[in-house]
Amino acid sequence: MRTSPLDGAWALVTGECIDNGQMVRYAEHGISSRKVLAAGHFTFVSSRQGAFWSAGSGRFHFDGERYVEQPNLGTFPPEALREYAFQARIDGNDWHNERWEDGTRVEYELWRRIDDTP
Repeated sequence: MRTSPLDGAWALVTGECIDNGQMVRYAEHGISSRKVLAAGHFTFVSSRQGAFWSAGSGRFHFDGERYVEQPNLGTFPPEALREYAFQARIDGNDWHNERWEDGTRVEYELWRRIDDTP
């Protein structure tokens, strides 16, 4: 039973983010990722060019329009363990996330559901 419409397993379809002032398009770098959400918790694992790249987990909240992650464990520096707020939209089995800072979109992700959790 889902406690959130996001509960389940997701695969990253496409995405991009600004890193050190440069736009990074995930497909150009061979980045793929899986994310599992359940009962207010998330975990993800990502690869780059087929090799392990990063992982993280923590808590999440989704109110129907805003998805907020609060990682508390990950393979990134401690300063990255902060809140990340996204404008989110579910369209069928697709989940769109956009993160904005100071009027600039700094991250976009499109995830697709890969399970059939009732």
